[in-house]
Amino acid sequence: MNLNDLANLGQIIGALGVMITLVYLAIQIRGNTKVASAQARHAISEFVLRISIFRAEHADRLAKLESGTELTDGDRQFRYWSHVQFLLHAETYFHHHELGLMPDAHWRPYVRYMTTYMQSSGFKEVWDDIGPSFSEDFARWVNGLLGLT
Repeated sequence: MNLNDLANLGQIIGALGVMITLVYLAIQIRGNTKVASAQARHAISEFVLRISIFRAEHADRLAKLESGTELTDGDRQFRYWSHVQFLLHAETYFHHHELGLMPDAHWRPYVRYMTTYMQSSGFKEVWDDIGPSFSEDFARWVNGLLGLT
């Protein structure tokens, strides 16, 4: 075996090494994507759980907001921060969907729920107040749902 043969063998071994490394990296990336998706779903589930607990703990107050009766200053503040909480959750959902971490089957019903929720008393005023604080793409999307674009 001469020096050229050894050089060719080295190139073949090097090429095989690169291919094996690429296959290994592809497997690792696929695994990491699954883990990231699972972590995202878990984070959303925890957020939904906290909101659900909040709504259950304050069911009487939330019912008062929907009843159309006269609201106190405290009721109006409660409604404001309830809408803020909802918007924070919605933005999280929005970005998870945009990143492909939430399937369309989960996203579409949420959009229907959000569209209905946005008709709640006081929502538009809250959005006008804090909407610009959210990410541009989320704000543009909400403005579209509200018919503001």
